[in-house]
Amino acid sequence: MSSPNADHIRAQVRALLTRLASGAAFRDDQDVLATGVIRSINLLELIVGVEDDHAIEVDQRDVFEGRLRSVDTLVAFVTARLTVVA
Repeated sequence: MSSPNADHIRAQVRALLTRLASGAAFRDDQDVLATGVIRSINLLELIVGVEDDHAIEVDQRDVFEGRLRSVDTLVAFVTARLTVVA
């Protein structure tokens, strides 16, 4: 597997979050769960989207440790997972 491209990952993550947020505006460093941009009911869709888009597994620990809370944390998480897989 090739080295993950952070810009490509950021674009995919941002597109997924924008869809789940119904177009609501948010910053890359904003906690989209705590601020209500993404409702908790959409968390499962977020997990499945990240897993499907990047062929990685998200476990409970990743959720509880805040790895899915913003574009920035998601990009770091996905990049790290893809680097381990590569």
